[in-house]
Amino acid sequence: MNVRTLRQLPSVLLMCGFFAMFISYLDMHLEARALLPFKNVSMFLWGLAAMTAGTVVRAAASSRERARFLGLYRTHLSVLLPLGAIVLCSFASAFLPAAKLDDGPRYVMYPAYNATIVVLSMLLPLPEHHRRRMRLYLGVAFALAAASVFVDVVRPGTFSILPDRAAGFARNPNGGAFLLLALCCALIVFDRVRGIDLVVLGVTSLGVLATLSRGGALLLAFVVCCYGPCVVRHAARHGARALVVRVTALVLLVAGTYFATTRLISQRMFSGPGSRIEMLFGKQQIVGPRESRIGLAAQAWELVEQAPMLGYGSGFTYTLPQGPHNIYLSRWLDNGLAGLASFMWFLVAIALAFWRRRYMPGLVFIGIVAMQGFFSHNLFEERVFLLLVGVLTTLSVFNATERAVEPRRERFRFRPALGLLDPAGESRPSPVSLARASSPGPQ
Repeated sequence: MNVRTLRQLPSVLLMCGFFAMFISYLDMHLEARALLPFKNVSMFLWGLAAMTAGTVVRAAASSRERARFLGLYRTHLSVLLPLGAIVLCSFASAFLPAAKLDDGPRYVMYPAYNATIVVLSMLLPLPEHHRRRMRLYLGVAFALAAASVFVDVVRPGTFSILPDRAAGFARNPNGGAFLLLALCCALIVFDRVRGIDLVVLGVTSLGVLATLSRGGALLLAFVVCCYGPCVVRHAARHGARALVVRVTALVLLVAGTYFATTRLISQRMFSGPGSRIEMLFGKQQIVGPRESRIGLAAQAWELVEQAPMLGYGSGFTYTLPQGPHNIYLSRWLDNGLAGLASFMWFLVAIALAFWRRRYMPGLVFIGIVAMQGFFSHNLFEERVFLLLVGVLTTLSVFNATERAVEPRRERFRFRPALGLLDPAGESRPSPVSLARASSPGPQ
């Protein structure tokens, strides 16, 4: 271990602790047990600010670092503009008479708080030593979240608010499934088969099954359907041997997951009558004739039809006995057509950024986010969504930069700092131009 590694060790340990506490949702469990001195939302924001403070200080002290700092946000401008529009819609809708201001303006301020998380999380991969270890940090959070879900299986009700469904630290089974899938997308790669990716996919599959989340099962199918064809297509370019190896690995993944699933469903949690596990065997309808979510969505649509342009005001969704379980209807109810358009613009802008940079993990991630929006009206408040939007958009810039300089590696020495190239210490192309130099389609 060299001196540089020793100097970085405290920062690495702090980042591991931050991800272990907040991205695995461990703090939600501690808050439910009254073991936190402050509210978890405040602790998370202050913790995120502390993790990025070094980058901000360096940008203020050095013109070179300041150029990198500003270049990063210029590169992300297409994502930041719709994010700002969401915040403006929230403030504008606060003046509508049905806006929820009973508990102070916190429901109006939620989008601004969420936007702050996205903006700060974009800085997390900026230091090179953190960028190299980002999968380690996310892996720690994934391992803790998955372990908490399986603890719920062995000891029902340990963390979950529903004793017959596992959830882990997220406490809500649907939220637990989305957490595992979001972290899975950020951890795996889609251009080759790695042993660790097969493990992550297998654990994610079992974890989602343990939550008995119908939406989670659909998202899992989407991730697997993206992963399988991608790795097979890339293998086909490298000859028959690579193709056989990767197809064999996928078959082993399916077989191993099936075997582990049979062991999982034998647990006491899934043995009771009326358990959702009966959906797998066709003994219970996946969507029954009296599905509550369909009724809630229909009620929300009736309200939308009465005020389609302006909506009812920020936080109105929280005044309803039950929310619409749909982020698109929720945005429309709270902030009108402009609010819905801003949120859709935000998702499309992120997807286009990932597409232009050929960053498949980000594309699959935003795909499951768009689908999850049909099952949750709290999606824009999901911490893992907000943080991964920032982290993955920054990682996609570096990914595009590396692809852009690959043909010139003999002439240029690549310095992984926002794509800065150092040919004998002379010219340094901007990260924006390098990111745009990549091909317009994902591979």
